Amino acid sequence: MTEPARTRSVPDITALEAFTVTAQFDRRPDPLGLGSALRRDAVLVKVTCDDGTVGWGEAFHGHAGTAVAEIVRTTMQEVVLGRRVSDTVGVNRETNERFIASAGMAGGFALALSGIDLAMWDAYGKHLGVPVHRLLGSETRHLDAYAGGFTLGYTEPARLVESVRALVERGFTAVKVRVGDSHDRDLARLRAVRTEFGESLRIMTDANLGLSYELARLAPAARELGVEWLEEPYPKTRIEAFRSLTAQRWVPVAAGETLAGAVQFGEWISRGALDVVQPDLSRVGGLTEALRIAALAGAAGLRLAPHISHTVINQAAAAHLIAAAGGSNAIYEADATLANPLRDDLITGGVTVEGGVAVIADAPGLGIEVREDLLADYPGQTGSSFPRPERHLPGHDR
Repeated sequence: MTEPARTRSVPDITALEAFTVTAQFDRRPDPLGLGSALRRDAVLVKVTCDDGTVGWGEAFHGHAGTAVAEIVRTTMQEVVLGRRVSDTVGVNRETNERFIASAGMAGGFALALSGIDLAMWDAYGKHLGVPVHRLLGSETRHLDAYAGGFTLGYTEPARLVESVRALVERGFTAVKVRVGDSHDRDLARLRAVRTEFGESLRIMTDANLGLSYELARLAPAARELGVEWLEEPYPKTRIEAFRSLTAQRWVPVAAGETLAGAVQFGEWISRGALDVVQPDLSRVGGLTEALRIAALAGAAGLRLAPHISHTVINQAAAAHLIAAAGGSNAIYEADATLANPLRDDLITGGVTVEGGVAVIADAPGLGIEVREDLLADYPGQTGSSFPRPERHLPGHDR
């Protein structure tokens, strides 16, 4: 009788580090509801195991990246060091019990936990030589995708049409157009895109919390134009406004990138406040927490569309989440910008977009590689990466 193979021992984490990084835009994106971004900021988290395995994660900067990095470098050391790299649930539980639930320190600790969790998943997959989505029971590598990221902001209809055309020529069949500028200008842009590209192009919209007018005014017209969803029409403090808009059934309502944890998502889902569930894995607590949120969304029959952040670490993790839990009712937000050094230089791999379809790298862990020798070329900056919001286009008066 053949003796069963021994299970490979799981290594312990011996080092936990954090690095703030910044990548400047060659050309600033067109304004969104929050304004025009100055740069890409991120907090990279590195775990090192006693067998030499290294894993990388991304924590959202929270407009105070040095503060998030300091949490990783100080308090979180006592939570993480000495644990098996596979114990993401244990790290999640202790962080929530000690610092989020009891101490009310949700913001910075949720962001720090997110980066640590992703780094642990990356390292564990690399230790086993297996991609994360396979660890979670999925063989799916090709995902339905739409063009998102810092694209299709507030601009004149004719220029927007040309921007969409460039994405269509790259193979995209779905795009996200920004709204929240003004009702008339938003509607003119949406109509121009629909007229030019017809029903074959799928259109999503995102207000990015833009509050220049009551976004519910746009919903009936969005339905007539076949818009797939209206994203973030209000800040998360206005859950009743979300619930009321969702109840109208004009157009599906998407939200979640600013929500933290499965408990908060569970409340929104149970109250009928959203149709499309959008956790950001670098804010919500990492992949471990996002898997719980995806299960809640699936049980409620809601669509899963994770929000992406600045580096390909987050973007790859979102793809692994969809592969493992999304099924046919999920869609991937692709970073459609042509240049992103945090995807193409300092960090590479993970996920690529080919002909408008996202393809997960067939490599261990999250499939990403970080060039540590280049970290000094991307020094982190302090302060917000968004200036005060630009509410209108030059030459347009309210």
